[in-house]
Amino acid sequence: MIPGGIQSPIWAIVLGCGLFCQVFKTLLYSIPKRRIQLFMLFQSSGLPSLASCVATCLLTLVIGRCGWSSPEAGFALAFAVIGFHDALKLGGAAVEQQRALFLVLDRIEISGSMARRAMDYLDPRHHHPAHLVAGAVLGGLFGLAFGLGPG
Repeated sequence: MIPGGIQSPIWAIVLGCGLFCQVFKTLLYSIPKRRIQLFMLFQSSGLPSLASCVATCLLTLVIGRCGWSSPEAGFALAFAVIGFHDALKLGGAAVEQQRALFLVLDRIEISGSMARRAMDYLDPRHHHPAHLVAGAVLGGLFGLAFGLGPG
């Protein structure tokens, strides 16, 4: 809500929510390391999940402005459910890929750039259900705080 009673466009609030999520995530991961973890600004996975944060913010805004029975709300709900489902499935696939790669690396010896590439594949950055829930809560609260109100 812009001062003076003018509502901000939904896209601007969702963009702000995504930026807030990434800054919050960067701070959250930087505090234990006592060093700024700038790479987290560009990670969609982690706590909170960027995908669930943005999808839930969008859903909250559309329901609040257009109503639950509107076509826009149906589209936003389908978008959110597909996003959550895909994030969980990709997380599970990443864990399975990691296990398979561990088995392969356990049997062969590699070095140099191939070892670095393998270690990148073993990086455990994926969506955990708790990351998605935290993102959904953050996105919903952001949408309620900045997108709904008189006007």
